[in-house]
Amino acid sequence: MTKAADDLKVKWERVTARLRAQIGDDIVSSWFSRMEVEGFEAGSVSLSVPTKFLKSWTSSRYGDRLLSLWQLEEGKVARIEIRVRQPGEAALAKRARIQANRTDAPADEPGPATPGHGAGSPATSAVGGQPDNAGRERGTPLDTRLTFKTFIVGRSNALAHAAAGRVTAASPGSGIEFNPLYIHGQVGVGKTHILNAMAWDIRRQNSGRKVMLLSAVRFMAGFVEALKARDVHGFKQSFANIDVLLIDDIQFLRGDKVQQEFCHIFNMLEAAGKQIVIAGDMAPSRLETLEERIRSRLSGGLAAPIGPVDPEMRRGILDARAKQLVATGQAAEIPSEVLNFIARRVQGSGRDLEGVLNQLVAQEKLGRTPITVDAAAAVIRDIVAETPARQIMIEDVLRAVTGHFNVSRADLLSARRHKSVVYPRQVGMYLAKTLTTRSLPEIGRKFGGRDHTTVLHAVRKIERLVGEDVGVRESVDVLRNVLRD
Repeated sequence: MTKAADDLKVKWERVTARLRAQIGDDIVSSWFSRMEVEGFEAGSVSLSVPTKFLKSWTSSRYGDRLLSLWQLEEGKVARIEIRVRQPGEAALAKRARIQANRTDAPADEPGPATPGHGAGSPATSAVGGQPDNAGRERGTPLDTRLTFKTFIVGRSNALAHAAAGRVTAASPGSGIEFNPLYIHGQVGVGKTHILNAMAWDIRRQNSGRKVMLLSAVRFMAGFVEALKARDVHGFKQSFANIDVLLIDDIQFLRGDKVQQEFCHIFNMLEAAGKQIVIAGDMAPSRLETLEERIRSRLSGGLAAPIGPVDPEMRRGILDARAKQLVATGQAAEIPSEVLNFIARRVQGSGRDLEGVLNQLVAQEKLGRTPITVDAAAAVIRDIVAETPARQIMIEDVLRAVTGHFNVSRADLLSARRHKSVVYPRQVGMYLAKTLTTRSLPEIGRKFGGRDHTTVLHAVRKIERLVGEDVGVRESVDVLRNVLRD
């Protein structure tokens, strides 16, 4: 391998490390473990993946993020190109390199890693999971730190905690109180923690009860692999013997076929009297990317919200983390006034709190600065983002548009072509595209089942009118402000 190729590989490793820090190891392992860097020429970084699905998914969801991370490594990068490599291409290329270099290295390259089974992952699920026939890990490995013992309970999460305890304490054949249990809340409020805690507790109380924790991203990756292997039946059967299925981040479950298969597995487990627990970032009715039948099933059990972390809980989280750092020798005693200051100033998630504390400990360990209130204030300014803007949903857009233009929702979603309805509808589609993260097909479905080309036409028309017509621009600005407040 040439020096340029070595340098490019090192840069790619640094890019993936930064990506892992931003979006998490699970997502990187699922969607980027099979991506390879191939070259850099004329301002373009060439990457390759083995399937069209991976190309489409990574380009649409992470293309901009990849570009910005590459630009940190190489300022001349202007674009990212992702292509689909042909089967066996990597092995052939390696054979060619071996022959050219006249080495004794083996010509055959190991097969590509299964999405979601990154380097160093165990061969079996951490709790209750066994490898399937291909040796792939079916469940998400559990985090030993995330137990009920380390879960801080307060007013905002008391219902979710109590419901989770009832599920873990149930014995096989005793009946199911609520199915599914759906736990929802914003990022960093403890949803993943409580799912891990449930899995550990079930194993502790009843080792014969089979439990699987699976992220929605890993579920999708497994289903895609099953489609490629033409073994969807085997994929479905891998869930048949599970007593408790825990699904995290359901909001990331995308694709009609994936959601259809998820419904089949849900129905199979429910009919067999198995417990299903699901976590997501918002109430069932607001999960607009999911099919109506999935939202209906989530609403049919117990929906337990986890609210923002209150001051008492923030201090509890900090106390628990500080004790852990001291007990493991990573830090000396952390002053109480510093913990009080962080609890008052950081009003975000538990992850934000732990991030500030970890940064302070790291700075002290490296000899840069002692752990003081002033040091904590500096860290908070550097690493804690301001409160994120409220997420706008298509339902919010529909309500705002119907009120602003005095048109009924039924007319807005109907096939009516009168200008009194068409214009508000087009403005609504434009706002949905520019203010939400939804795709054109998703917006079309929400606006009366329209085709994505209709949405695109509406977006382009309103974009043009905003630039040409002051009245249209003012009307759109008013609606934007209403939706952002």
